Amino acid sequence: MAGQTYYSPIALAAAQALAAEGAADFPLYLPAPSDHRPVLYREAGVGLSPPDFERLRSSGVPFLYVLSTDMHRCETVLETKLSSLVCSSEVPPDEKARLVHQVGTSVARDLARDPGSSENLGRASYVVDNIIGSVLSDPLVAGHMLQMAGHERSTASHMFVVSALAVTLGAEIFGSDLEILRALALAGMTHDMGKLGISPEVLNKATPLTPEESQLIEQHPIESVRLLGDDPHVTPTVRQMILQHHEWVDGRGYPLGVSGDELLPGSRIVSVVDSFHAMLGRRSYRRAFTPLQASRALNSQAGRQFDADVLTRWNELFDRCWSQQPVVLPIQPGGEIDEVSSRHEHGQPAPQRKAFGARPKRFTCNARAMVKCVYAGRLHDATCAPDVFVASVHDVSYRGLCMYSAYPMYRGEVVHVQIDKGTHKMWVRGTVAWCRQHEGNIYKAGLRLVQRIPEHEVRAPVDVQGIVRPGANRAEATPEIAKDSHAPPQTAERDRTETPSENELETLAVMAAMRSPTIEAERTVVKLGASSDPEVRRKAIDVLANIGTKAARAALLDLLQDHNPTVREHAVATAGMTKMLEAAHTLRQQLDDPVEAVALRAAGALGRLGERTGLPLVMEALQRKDGQARLAAQVFGEIVGHRFPANERGVDAAQRYLAAKGAAALLTP
Repeated sequence: MAGQTYYSPIALAAAQALAAEGAADFPLYLPAPSDHRPVLYREAGVGLSPPDFERLRSSGVPFLYVLSTDMHRCETVLETKLSSLVCSSEVPPDEKARLVHQVGTSVARDLARDPGSSENLGRASYVVDNIIGSVLSDPLVAGHMLQMAGHERSTASHMFVVSALAVTLGAEIFGSDLEILRALALAGMTHDMGKLGISPEVLNKATPLTPEESQLIEQHPIESVRLLGDDPHVTPTVRQMILQHHEWVDGRGYPLGVSGDELLPGSRIVSVVDSFHAMLGRRSYRRAFTPLQASRALNSQAGRQFDADVLTRWNELFDRCWSQQPVVLPIQPGGEIDEVSSRHEHGQPAPQRKAFGARPKRFTCNARAMVKCVYAGRLHDATCAPDVFVASVHDVSYRGLCMYSAYPMYRGEVVHVQIDKGTHKMWVRGTVAWCRQHEGNIYKAGLRLVQRIPEHEVRAPVDVQGIVRPGANRAEATPEIAKDSHAPPQTAERDRTETPSENELETLAVMAAMRSPTIEAERTVVKLGASSDPEVRRKAIDVLANIGTKAARAALLDLLQDHNPTVREHAVATAGMTKMLEAAHTLRQQLDDPVEAVALRAAGALGRLGERTGLPLVMEALQRKDGQARLAAQVFGEIVGHRFPANERGVDAAQRYLAAKGAAALLTP
């Protein structure tokens, strides 16, 4: 209605900070019964003093109101004061939580409006540091943040809440590890930016989605990373968490269908808190879940959608924090209430892909058919694939090809492919249409062939245009050569000469992509296991383990005693993972390795083989507070059959387990 007045809630600590800055030169209002307008408390310019706020608190007033037109000015001042307020012992924990929520939501709102702004990402990084500081400094703040999760359903609020809950649960699992907590917070703040370009009609559609709409939903993690570009605030770990926040531990998620150990621990945390907060919102096809119902729904998917160990820690946090009744800021009257989450992305596996229209005739290739690929445009820091690699072809048509790759690829990325026509070879530009994990470390990808290109354009960088909206025509979807590419730094050196090591790594990539390695391929990998380049030998270890023949295992056995400690450590860990019984004698000898990391890995590998010979070495390392204690916690779990993360909390848990069981009992066969 024209002329209608709207009000926005503001925490008492926020109003007090504004008063201290002399910035509270606007009217303030007291809360009123639900059906009444807020009541004027102070006119503009009158000011407030500390006793005023003490009287308000003692009277049970949890917050004040300001006019919505004044809110942006308030939030701008509060953002500059946030660090000092979070550290202040005079601000109660519940008000700290509301204050961080208020400023964090404001910054998230600006980030949602301009996702590509480096300035907004810098502000988000600043808020992230304050979320972490408030959670680590006072456990009660974490509890209040969890209690506040369900009271507002705007896009910005969802971004902030997932960030705050990810930090809260991350601190429960990783302790005060600032690096992982910052990555969790920033991933939570930016994980859904790719959905901002998808219409609400698609996101909240009550009827089944069309195949095109399903693909659009499934690609929003990729679009989020694309929007972030190469901003320095966003690390590769953050990008991986964003890409994986809808992956399932059983491999039925999207966009790649990765599972198990392929998922980062942080991705599993973001997945849990994102789904929890999504269920708290009302939808056109269901009522909102209560927090207890949402938490129970999470647990029903333990071991399938969500990591069971992460859910155990979530339950401990939830039970501890939800015992208190929250006092929260209400939804601001007249504010934005657009629901960001959809029924089509949470709580159900990715739908089966369907062909659109008449499928072109395809020609299946034999297992030895290979193509050379050159990355021309990729998501920044999203994949470890080299600029040039080789893939095994499954089938081809005149419009596309399906291939097996040793590296994950993401929809919209641009790859130039060399195709052998028999009489000659030609280069074709392709865009990744889909990619799913096939088996182990092998990915199956579909490329849409766009156009033939001359050889001098093969290494020219190309823009990654992102996902294609339903109804977009082929011409609009075709990427063009970019003058200012946002490709990763390595693409700027396309014209350099490939070194022998790069050629060897490329050859190993070919062998890794083979569905059925030939005897010649096996011999080649064994030979490369003796390369002068340690990186080539490390890669050869992985390929030898995948081949698994007697000759391959014998070559892997030789690498256990490599002169390079990094290669040696990787070979020892791989021998344990593949349970190489023939390596037991060598592993026992390596308990005396001069490099402690190798010795600890050998102890863990022996543990996987059923031996506890290295347990005394591991127990001694667990008692120290140096960097090796984290590795010791991990290998201790391999020996005793439990899982302890390689961080401070894992060390503490391993030490408690050792104290409870007793060293003598663990050493007894």
